[in-house]
Amino acid sequence: MAIYCVFADAGNKRRADRCNTIVVQATDADAARAAAEAHIGANPGDLAGFAVVDLSAAPPFVVRGHPPLGGAGQTVWPNTIHSL
Repeated sequence: MAIYCVFADAGNKRRADRCNTIVVQATDADAARAAAEAHIGANPGDLAGFAVVDLSAAPPFVVRGHPPLGGAGQTVWPNTIHSL
């Protein structure tokens, strides 16, 4: 499986919860969107307008703003908006 970055590529697509860049492992772009939605607790289709990039061929990038936000049950990243 590849690693994908699913992100809001325009200001009008940004989410109120500020979860606008999600990095997931998946088999293809559609599966990446679904995995990203599941990771942030979004409804299916909520990220349909987000761009998806396979990171294996992408140049380095920066996510400006807050530190990474992990999911429940892990200890690598902060796991709640409140811990930011």
